[in-house]
Amino acid sequence: MLSKTFIKFELKQEKNGFLPAKKQLNIMKRTISLLTVLTFILALSGSAFAQTNVSATATVLTNISVTNNNDVNFGNIQQTSSPVIDPNGTNSDVTSNAVMGKLTISASTSTQLIVDWNQATVTLADGAGNNITYTPKVTANSTDNASTSSVVSKNTASAATATDATSGNLYIYIGGNLGSLSNQTAGTYTSTNGSGDLQFTVNYQ
Repeated sequence: MLSKTFIKFELKQEKNGFLPAKKQLNIMKRTISLLTVLTFILALSGSAFAQTNVSATATVLTNISVTNNNDVNFGNIQQTSSPVIDPNGTNSDVTSNAVMGKLTISASTSTQLIVDWNQATVTLADGAGNNITYTPKVTANSTDNASTSSVVSKNTASAATATDATSGNLYIYIGGNLGSLSNQTAGTYTSTNGSGDLQFTVNYQ
């Protein structure tokens, strides 16, 4: 079916007569062109708009608790010796009364914790000016078994510091060595008389 569109032209009358038809046509062409430009600008404005959504999430973790089960005690040692308490290895130059330190940590399950301590080496002193340098060795296990524990890197979360998947517990074992003693002055040496006790801090990463 044939469709036809008619454009009606009207002549505008001026003071001295009518506008020529050609001038009327030019005016209409300009009007159509302006409408086309305006439509194009509006189309661009609409396509430049975009939006997206951002969600917010927070995971609440169990409060961390730390229990001190044992302090480190090298027990009776000889004046010339190299005493070692090794949580996941073999003790040397110490007697059966030597005790490794132990902490029990309770936290969220299957979570790697950051375990830190305040001194890389600890000075033990007898209060009379004699000192022994103690270098700690720290290991950890999600089950209470020192022999299968792994060495803990200071202030670093790792697989070694992951809590148990069921209980959320982590067990910290503290041993170390007293270096090579040579005719050390007899007496009782403690961290309290020296550089101070080891202080452990446990955080989530």
